[in-house]
Amino acid sequence: MSDREDERIVEPEAGVMSGDDDVLSQPAPPLDPYTPEPGPGPGEQRAFNVLRWAWIPVIFAVLLIVVALFR
Repeated sequence: MSDREDERIVEPEAGVMSGDDDVLSQPAPPLDPYTPEPGPGPGEQRAFNVLRWAWIPVIFAVLLIVVALFR
């Protein structure tokens, strides 16, 4: 046997995390497409603001139905 066959490359910081389970996992890469953004974008923020006001017609419709049922 030569000395070359006995050599191994060992990476001390391979990025493998260990936890309570038996499966070792690696952290997500920094450009993972499934990593969510920290907050809504500018267009999404406007949509959420409009969505808050959408409850008013829904409540009004429910009140009309309740009044119609008890008349």
